[in-house]
Amino acid sequence: MAELNENTLTPGAGGRPYGVLGRVLGHSYTPVIYRELAGLDYRRFEREPDEVEAFLRGEEWEGVNVTIPYKKVAAQIVDELTPAAERLGNVNTVTRTADGRLVGDNTDYYGFETLVRSLGLELAGKRALVLGGHGGAGSTCMTVLADLGMKAIAVTREPDGGDGITYAELPDYADTALLVNATPVGMFPHCPKAPCTLDALPALEAVIDIVYNPARTALMMEAERRGIPTVGGLLMLVAQAAGAVKRYTGEDVSMERIRQVTRTLDATEESIALIGMPGAGKTRVGAALAEMLGRTHVDADDALEERLGTSCEAYILEHGEDAFRREETAMLREVAAKSQLVISCGGGVVTRDENYPLLHQNSRIVMLDRPLEELSSAGRPITARDGVERLAAERMERYRTWADAIVASRDTPAETAQVVAAALKKLEEADAR
Repeated sequence: MAELNENTLTPGAGGRPYGVLGRVLGHSYTPVIYRELAGLDYRRFEREPDEVEAFLRGEEWEGVNVTIPYKKVAAQIVDELTPAAERLGNVNTVTRTADGRLVGDNTDYYGFETLVRSLGLELAGKRALVLGGHGGAGSTCMTVLADLGMKAIAVTREPDGGDGITYAELPDYADTALLVNATPVGMFPHCPKAPCTLDALPALEAVIDIVYNPARTALMMEAERRGIPTVGGLLMLVAQAAGAVKRYTGEDVSMERIRQVTRTLDATEESIALIGMPGAGKTRVGAALAEMLGRTHVDADDALEERLGTSCEAYILEHGEDAFRREETAMLREVAAKSQLVISCGGGVVTRDENYPLLHQNSRIVMLDRPLEELSSAGRPITARDGVERLAAERMERYRTWADAIVASRDTPAETAQVVAAALKKLEEADAR
């Protein structure tokens, strides 16, 4: 993604920045999105509940987005609501009129509508279930789906006196065509985690999860396994930002630009996981790739040794391979959920099925393919015990199945890193088509 420095960003009137208002915003992608969409000088404004009204009435912002937990509060503070915000009962965008009045709008409607239409499915007249449908985000989803002609029903954990259903009643709605997760369940760092399984919904035509970090939630990965079209919340986030840009600047952002920024942000935020046989060069290639792309490199064996307080070799010899693999999975659960990393995985990462979703949720997986005769067993007790040929017979098919791209090793780590970067670019271009 292109770097925009302070001198290239556009402030609002009087040099005031745009920004996002929330309580905790460390995970927010929104500053990057607004800078990419319109080159706006865009900041994070973290405020406590008792500071919200003074902030909105103050003069330190030109235009501001509002996120959890202040969307309904903002609707009560502003002087005027647009029809969309009044209808939805919450605000995600605030601007000022020439005489200083605050206007609250809601561009989440457009964002979610864009997400639904991106599926390219004919869903009018069919049933949709919205997990968390009575919440702030869920109510927006319910409104959009109803406007698109779907029969939208909210799903809640416990009966809440509304017209929704509970999770226990899902089997009674087996004809559901669309499932939407509008809860935060599955969001980083509590991932992969899902609010439910898809077992009770055999007729699903699509699954939407408005969570955007990680790139693929547990619910989305289950849909993938079942061959059900699925989409995450990043496109919604960018599309609603485009709607806010229109409010801020009066400029329209094309759908082509919205999709381009979404793809670029997705490729930038997702980590890159390198897998392959022990001795394939994953550590050195990972370091070279991270330096090339300006990312942080994590060598899984180093991270595991820090966790264990001893070397991987010593731990395996003392506690056995099974105990080592359990610790490896525990380490991956923490590391692989993060963004913008290059992760050099241990050669045996593919021996446990549960490691695949840990990597797949937020990484592009690349296999480094080096000829077996070039692999060394030095310092690798499992390779020394079983032999390269046996390990290859056991693991090679898994490497290839897990990989999004397979790259043949070159003469140097730097050359191989170049080829990996090119392969990832091709994946991004394929997604664009």
